[in-house]
Amino acid sequence: MSGAIDGRLVNRADLAGIFGVSVNTVTSWIEKGCPYVERGSNGVEWQFDTAAVIDWKIQRAVENVAMNAGDDGTRDSSKARREDADCRRAVANAIVAEISADEALKAVVSRHDAVADMATFCQVLRTGLSNMASKVAGRAATMTNASEIEAMAKAEMNRAFTAAREEIARRWFAGRDPDHDAGGADRNPPAG
Repeated sequence: MSGAIDGRLVNRADLAGIFGVSVNTVTSWIEKGCPYVERGSNGVEWQFDTAAVIDWKIQRAVENVAMNAGDDGTRDSSKARREDADCRRAVANAIVAEISADEALKAVVSRHDAVADMATFCQVLRTGLSNMASKVAGRAATMTNASEIEAMAKAEMNRAFTAAREEIARRWFAGRDPDHDAGGADRNPPAG
């Protein structure tokens, strides 16, 4: 399967997160021959190619099934175990290919992209709210009506949220029609 999909370079913690295991389990994998791109040492993090690790895990699973299946000593039994292992490998390859296709079609969002988008959203919102505080403080000093101050504060807060929403929409819908999905999943949220 090597080369069938493009992997991503990740560190030990990210690899553990992808596979839903602990970092200690990844360390155990390394001891058992898990492939890596760069060995970690003195402030340098381990680097793994996710595709190579997936390939290694599939190969180990196939070997494990072939070795651990009950052997009645017949050639047909060995052939059946091998066919079962090959079938499992084919299913695993199909799942990996489907995930890769979804990523290529942008039908799924990577965790890293979602984190980056949310960080941008929060930064734009934080900037807008910080600006709101200084605007309200400066203008409220000359106002005497509490409802007028409240209305101004709400307007400035809405400006901050609108700027953050527009930034996330710009990132998500850059270069495409946001209304292209008939189900509405990709539509811009209503203005609030």
